Amino acid sequence: MPNKQGRKKLCSPLDAVINNTSLIISREITNEKSATTLERSHTMSLLKDSYFNVNEAPSLPEDKEYHVFFSYEYANRDRNWVKAVVRELENKGFKCCVYEKDKNQSQSFSSNIQHFIDKSMRIVIVLSNTYINGDWAKMELEILSRGNVNDLVFIPVLIEPCNIPPFLKDCMFINATCKQVKWWDQFLELIRGACPQLPPKKKYHAFFAHTSRNKPWVADVVKMLESPKVGIVCCYPARNFKKGQSKRESIEHALRRSEKVVVVISDDFVNQEWRLYYENKVRSKDIIPVIVEDSYIPPALDECEAIDARSDEFHWLPNLFSAITDSVYVPSVTSLSRDDPDYASTSLSDISEKSQTISVV
Repeated sequence: MPNKQGRKKLCSPLDAVINNTSLIISREITNEKSATTLERSHTMSLLKDSYFNVNEAPSLPEDKEYHVFFSYEYANRDRNWVKAVVRELENKGFKCCVYEKDKNQSQSFSSNIQHFIDKSMRIVIVLSNTYINGDWAKMELEILSRGNVNDLVFIPVLIEPCNIPPFLKDCMFINATCKQVKWWDQFLELIRGACPQLPPKKKYHAFFAHTSRNKPWVADVVKMLESPKVGIVCCYPARNFKKGQSKRESIEHALRRSEKVVVVISDDFVNQEWRLYYENKVRSKDIIPVIVEDSYIPPALDECEAIDARSDEFHWLPNLFSAITDSVYVPSVTSLSRDDPDYASTSLSDISEKSQTISVV
């Protein structure tokens, strides 16, 4: 019988990541064992306590490339913290953007940062004293604060006590310095966002069936639903149908890849388009009729609960959100309107009832 002492202990990939990171941090703090550095290494060990399944990342809208962009101090040990977190997120299927890895060498620093902001659903700002006081970080914070902050989703993560940039004062913080709090679970909830994950072989939460006359209306609604603060992935003919493919083939493909079908009811759709969609077996899908003008409704939709969107305002949008996500919870999208300033200030915690963060005073 083999000697028990001779057996090698097997470790999971996550254990290996954390152990390697802890080793790196331990080497770095040999000559400088400050309390904050030791605390930072401790927070990394909390990752062991929460090991989720792989491929938890939600689908990305057409105009986004990354789930999260990390803003942090590049020339400091903060980099090791980010590396470990990014590796774990990528193991779960999230697409992470890091300046050192994803920058375009032919573009300026500010152009790269602006591109990352535009193409990311969320922005994680890793706050430490070295980040706040670093020259490159100051430039990056300046770029972030100059943008339309209200249209972005910031997730500030405090890895050591430090001054808070003014434009982040109203944000909720993840406190990654507290031993008693398992910040990783809270952090992952915010990275996931409020929208449910799509099942395998599905690419869109909702496919919008409409006519060319209603294209501007659909584009406005999709823009709001796909915003980083909501995160629903949509498909509609004017944007997603490929050139060279017949309309019938495009419809069949969109129906196969979509969870729900939003049928935009208007006279011209019922008279011109309905039969084409019906013949493409839309009747077997989960249909959400949305009435945009007085019109005859096909008998096949009689048993569907329609949403009345004939008002110029968007007070009905929470009902559409709930119908698409099968959620009883109505988020704070009651003010999702192109002309309503409250839309831009809707916080991620308002959208997701699960999100629990730590407010740092």
